[in-house]
Amino acid sequence: MTFPGQAGPGNAASMRFALPALLLAALAGCATYRAAPLPASASLQPSLAALPHSLPDGRVVDVSSPLAVQDVAALAVLNNPDLKAARAQHGVAEAELLVAGLPPDPSFTGGFAALLGGPASMSAISASLTQDIGALITYRADKQAARAGLAQVDAGILWQEWQVASQAEQLVVTLQADRATLASLQADVAVLSGIDQATQGQIARNNLTLNEGTTSMAALAAVQSTLDTATQTALHDEDQLDALLGLLPGTAIALAPAQVAPPPDDLAPALASLPQRRPDLIALRYGYAQEDAKLRAAILTQFLPLSLGASGGRDTSGVTSAGPQITLTLPLFNRNRAAIKTAEATRAALGAQYQAALASATGGAQSLSANLALLRAQAAQAQAQADTAAQMAASAQTAFSAGQISAPALATIQATAGERERAAIALNAQVQTAEISLATLLGLGLPPLGAASGDQTE
Repeated sequence: MTFPGQAGPGNAASMRFALPALLLAALAGCATYRAAPLPASASLQPSLAALPHSLPDGRVVDVSSPLAVQDVAALAVLNNPDLKAARAQHGVAEAELLVAGLPPDPSFTGGFAALLGGPASMSAISASLTQDIGALITYRADKQAARAGLAQVDAGILWQEWQVASQAEQLVVTLQADRATLASLQADVAVLSGIDQATQGQIARNNLTLNEGTTSMAALAAVQSTLDTATQTALHDEDQLDALLGLLPGTAIALAPAQVAPPPDDLAPALASLPQRRPDLIALRYGYAQEDAKLRAAILTQFLPLSLGASGGRDTSGVTSAGPQITLTLPLFNRNRAAIKTAEATRAALGAQYQAALASATGGAQSLSANLALLRAQAAQAQAQADTAAQMAASAQTAFSAGQISAPALATIQATAGERERAAIALNAQVQTAEISLATLLGLGLPPLGAASGDQTE
């Protein structure tokens, strides 16, 4: 910085006004603090109508009608409390991207030395202004790393959304099975209660012995116990769905019959494009790209910090001087080797993590596909057995009314028919749940996010 050579009070006065003006100009653009107090209560809603149900694509979910499985999944993605917290990470990654694109602030140093004695004629003043230009050297790598980090966060959020949607769909299937199971058990309790009453009447008239009456009594007790357990399970599953949607526990949700689209039988095309579609794999690839950019930045940082500036001043004899200055780190001993080795090891670890995740995803999808084929065969067999048992129970009821079979025999047939029906319900639910899980593992229904690479451009 250059200062006028003449001495006098005017020069000092100008310095007194210039420095405060410079400080005020710098402070004018600074951020200010604003309090953001935490909420005092939970944000759970008492009904579906109180939830936001306008989707980003413009569609509005009709919460006044029974909800299809896809509608429940959409509402879960829109209102899940954990997803709301996860989406806040996008702002953090955006801030890191902003930081990577901004150069460091310049540094100003000023000094004043009062003349206390000696042959000199005035006080001394000095000033320097420097700018760290190291950020310009690593700018491209830093910006690529920040962009990859933001893309990784977004891909991770999308994967969480997809998992929440899958969990919601599975809960709908489970709840439908719970309700069908409860209906089956309640029907069995009604039938077996009638049989038990008839049996007790026969015992009272001495037409049956006490030993013969234990069959219907035991069958009724077993079904009632199963009904109690199933009721508790259904309430637990309903609370889980309420929590997933951000609703208060016990909020009633009307559900339409669950219809799940089966995944394709040929997995080869889906597996081939899996790295381009599954958000968790794409997030890992962006994480690898981010660390690759950080490695390049660490290599460039061997020569940093590097700063340029200008300095000037006036000594006590009135001599003024000004000129440039440069600060450069010579890579003789440290050479940023520790940071470089750390970045290399981290990149290698992320590469291995990606390979392991890809192998796990591929193997998991293939294994679940094979298991799904077995479940479908078992479900078909269970449904055929349930239909046969239901026909036998209807025939037995007719025969009992005609006095052709005993009450204990009818109780045994009815209990068996109920067990077969509930076994078929459970297996059909397992098939639908497995189909949802396989679609999630294959990333079906997700839009392509594009490839992550280490050579991203501006």
